[in-house]
Amino acid sequence: MRIATLSNASVVHTQRWVEHLRGRGHDVRLWSLEPGPAELGARPLPSAPLPGVLRYPLAVPALARELRAFGPDLVDAHFVPNYGLMGALSGVRPLSVAAWGSDLLVSGSRDALQRVRARWVLRQAGLVIADADNLAAAAIALGAPRERVRAIPWGIDRSRFVPAATREAGLLLSTRMHEPVYDIPAILRGAAQVMARRPETFLAITGEGSLRPALEREAAALLPAGRYRFLGRLPLPELADWLGRAQVYLSASRSDSTSLSLLEAMAAGALPVVSDIEGNREWVAEGDGARLFACGRPEALAIALESALADPAWAALARERNARVVEARGDWQRNFARIEACFEALAAGRPLPAVPERT
Repeated sequence: MRIATLSNASVVHTQRWVEHLRGRGHDVRLWSLEPGPAELGARPLPSAPLPGVLRYPLAVPALARELRAFGPDLVDAHFVPNYGLMGALSGVRPLSVAAWGSDLLVSGSRDALQRVRARWVLRQAGLVIADADNLAAAAIALGAPRERVRAIPWGIDRSRFVPAATREAGLLLSTRMHEPVYDIPAILRGAAQVMARRPETFLAITGEGSLRPALEREAAALLPAGRYRFLGRLPLPELADWLGRAQVYLSASRSDSTSLSLLEAMAAGALPVVSDIEGNREWVAEGDGARLFACGRPEALAIALESALADPAWAALARERNARVVEARGDWQRNFARIEACFEALAAGRPLPAVPERT
């Protein structure tokens, strides 16, 4: 297939998506307002220093000309409010729109204008891909025809995320970006309570974001000196190594669909101590693979973390259970084959294939 992908080229999810499709033999061209790695070959679009609500639509005329010249079998747009909107405005069809989570769970419900925009984009798409049941439900609630929506987790490369030969007792790891929705301050405040009681604990924090300077200042005020470290954005092999060695994975996200970070932790054997939100509950439950805590409650995080650290027998069962779940439902190769089958049906004008029921 000739696939025109519209997405943020600087984001690792885009890179993985495009490289996989190319590896399957498809002619994939990527258009992006944001620069990405040179080897990805993203075709730049005009980007004025304006708010996103103007910047993305203003690039549509140039995009539409290039799409018509390429003649794709399918336009594959990621993130509803920006590239989804651009794909819909381009007029080139058929159109698949992939929702990423916050575009519908947060932005799509924020105000009337954003709801109207999301509804229009979703109704233009012949296929809407959501990576979790709660995200698929949000798409349908915003107006996507139910028969065009497919809930398919992207999944992870299980060959990369495996337990290390030796796990480091007391190593706590956060791998979320430093943005408000991920509530890293709750992790710092909750972990501080446990670290004060447990001298063997060490907190490692990966990722980047707008809040990093403030988070580093807060960590210096709260956490024991020499027992925490900000690692920045890590290459995938290094991230996998940290997850394979960590005893506990921490996430205080206030909103998520399927969190790939959670699946990576589950596959690598890091015990999830995560916020009690719907996206997480599609994969784990309190006591069943994870310890959960209420959003925005550092003291609840501390209790959940203490519970995970204090019960080695439960931890062993949780690790075995999580590995089985990711193998059954979170495998990148298997799940992406389903996405590819949807693409082929949409490009050929055939009915979309059904997605197997979750077991």
